[in-house]
Amino acid sequence: MNRQRLVVLAATMLPVLCLLLWHPWSATMDDLGVYYAGARGLVNGEDIYQAHVKYYPEMGLGFTYPPFAAMVFAPFAIGLPFARTLITMASALALLVIGWVITKKLRWPPAAGVLFIFATLLIEPVQSTFRLGQINLVLLALLMVDLLGVLPPRYSGILVGVATGIKLTPGIFIVFLLITKRYREALVASVTTALTLVIGFLVAPTAAIDFWTKYIFDPARVGPPHYISNQSIRGAFIRFTGGSGPLWLLMAIIVGVAGLYVAHRLHERGLGFEAVVVTAFTGLAVSPVSWMNHWVWAIPAAALAWQHRGRLFSLSTSLSTVWIAVFLFALPRWLPFGGDREFGCSAGQTIAADSYLLCALAVIGYGFRLASQPVPHQVGAGR
Repeated sequence: MNRQRLVVLAATMLPVLCLLLWHPWSATMDDLGVYYAGARGLVNGEDIYQAHVKYYPEMGLGFTYPPFAAMVFAPFAIGLPFARTLITMASALALLVIGWVITKKLRWPPAAGVLFIFATLLIEPVQSTFRLGQINLVLLALLMVDLLGVLPPRYSGILVGVATGIKLTPGIFIVFLLITKRYREALVASVTTALTLVIGFLVAPTAAIDFWTKYIFDPARVGPPHYISNQSIRGAFIRFTGGSGPLWLLMAIIVGVAGLYVAHRLHERGLGFEAVVVTAFTGLAVSPVSWMNHWVWAIPAAALAWQHRGRLFSLSTSLSTVWIAVFLFALPRWLPFGGDREFGCSAGQTIAADSYLLCALAVIGYGFRLASQPVPHQVGAGR
């Protein structure tokens, strides 16, 4: 059997491995349960934001996405076992797409790309995405395919708009497209997002009004913002101060402007892949809520860390190893959490408690360093 056939065989084994590891036929997948409740509510003509009380009361949390997302999740209404299997397969296939894009952009041998994707199953954001039945890997695949120039140019921006219509937070990439003067793609993404909002209103007008007038302003609806899994600036600020004052918003604005500036500089230097990753980590930092499972952007960031590696025992290689280890060992989870035990951490514990956020700041900082020095070759060149 030649090498190409072995690579294809290994790639086809990934979904099977994911099914065996996360056994969706018997797993709980609480976040998927919330999607299921929203889908059932939509299909049955009920309030999608209160449907969890009837269809998935075990979670205690309601649907938090726009009505368009409930439409995307509508097949989940067939039943929880089907929904769990479907999201597991979709996430596994999304991982293959992510690996393909990374391999294509960084010009890796196909075998290296497949091996890398199998290795990503070890990092916490990927594991928790599968364990909870989250949509993160699917959104990551959509965004990478669109933003990194894999789509034909006439379709560029559509998938960014679809992802934004599902979860809103990918909207930072529309800003990225604007500041990098990719105006046509920004327009397409904006129009696509607007269409998802219109479709959501036409299908579920009451739910759409409730979402845009009430639920969007209630970030606590998704869970306690001080919970250790919230690795955003707001989460870190609340854990440190015990309250959520306006200062966190000022900090988020500063980091947001700085991150987008760095992304702009990288794009100007022809480092398009790096610019997209810096934008993603900026969005994770400034979002009011960024649960640990949201940080699947660690996958392309780890690929770039390998691509930019220095000598084996160099400082940059050591720092990259520490960075990857944070996601590999889920450092915040090593601390006491739940029951308000997140408050009152020591200085050392605070570093661990906010380690994903610190990794985001490190990505922005390294991006600035990369954009400020001569670039002998363009690692992530392209759109």
